[in-house]
Amino acid sequence: MIPSLLWANRQRFLRVDMDRLEGIVQAALPLCVKKPRKRGVNLPPVIEITLLSEAAISRVHGEFLNDPTPTDVITFEHGEILIGVPIAAANARKLHHPALHEIALCAIHGLLHLLGYDDLTEQERVIMHRRQDEILKSATGEH
Repeated sequence: MIPSLLWANRQRFLRVDMDRLEGIVQAALPLCVKKPRKRGVNLPPVIEITLLSEAAISRVHGEFLNDPTPTDVITFEHGEILIGVPIAAANARKLHHPALHEIALCAIHGLLHLLGYDDLTEQERVIMHRRQDEILKSATGEH
């Protein structure tokens, strides 16, 4: 089953083309679901994706993961993906691609976490990052 995605933009750091972002991630969703990392993983029927400020993502990171530093994406198993837009935008600048690309990549990263992917070890990180890059390219029509 393909879940519904609910979006909220709670940040003012960057003007985000929400229609384009939602379209990319909606196109990526079936590609994510096609290859879960663990068998029998079921996504929740609704996944909430929220774009946050640096202060807000830092608060959540500190409260739930005991690390008060800002981060680009946090995924909760119940189906909530939080994206720190300023951090994603900074990562995009370092990698020389558009901020929207990086924000979409963060959403895909969160979806893959919900499907059993992890990035705690170097081997798992490589597998996960390769998969998310492949999905983003397919979802945006890049080759």
